[in-house]
Amino acid sequence: AMASSSSSNSSQQRGGNVQAALIGLLDSKPYCDRLIQACRAITGRSEQKLLHRESTYKLSQPPGSSQKQLQYELRVRLGKTASSDSDKFVQPMSLICYGDSLPVHPSTDKVFRPEDSKRRLPKPSLRRVVEVEVGHTCDEFLKLFGFEVDYIYIRSGQQFVCGTNDRCSIMISEIHQLQSQQQTPKLERDAAGKIVDHVYLVEVLAVSADETPASVEVAVRDVLALADKLSPYVTLNCPDDRKIDGPKLQ
Repeated sequence: AMASSSSSNSSQQRGGNVQAALIGLLDSKPYCDRLIQACRAITGRSEQKLLHRESTYKLSQPPGSSQKQLQYELRVRLGKTASSDSDKFVQPMSLICYGDSLPVHPSTDKVFRPEDSKRRLPKPSLRRVVEVEVGHTCDEFLKLFGFEVDYIYIRSGQQFVCGTNDRCSIMISEIHQLQSQQQTPKLERDAAGKIVDHVYLVEVLAVSADETPASVEVAVRDVLALADKLSPYVTLNCPDDRKIDGPKLQ
């Protein structure tokens, strides 16, 4: 309700329910190129250019407040159409709300140790997610409700859509932090602070049709099937894990 209030009357929900996710990192452009070629073979070349400007919001806490912070995340995404050669962001803005992590239902746990595999597959994170189109006054609206911008970044790369009813996607992107309009330094620095030439974030995502255990299991199976096919090219882990295999970033 809050999201639709900040948009025009034509605003409509485009996503929701439960999202299963795995992520990984690559620190070499040749490795990234190999992964992109594999994704084209796996998904049948269902490829789109990815260029998003995203603002992440958090709920500001009053000074001295002992109230527990709500564990959800709001993002406002502004995108550019895949067919456009313009530098302008022309897609509608989206407000995306990510809920807290959800436990895996006992009936789904069996899919992480398949009989035909000697290794235990990684458990994706499960989070409720809702996406709605919003108007350009969304930022002012969120600030009225006590939200503040945590950080702004630009992501560019490739996206592949696949899976059950096209509910699964692979996103391979470079992330750039936006500090000002004149300066957009990259986030690719190692633990010592040295700049790394190329670091790519790899995300494998699937959204369930609803919140029932059966639908969530379909999303989990879609993500795990892709992770298995992509395992020669990238190591994928749960985003909730503290340690992610890949270059150590600041």
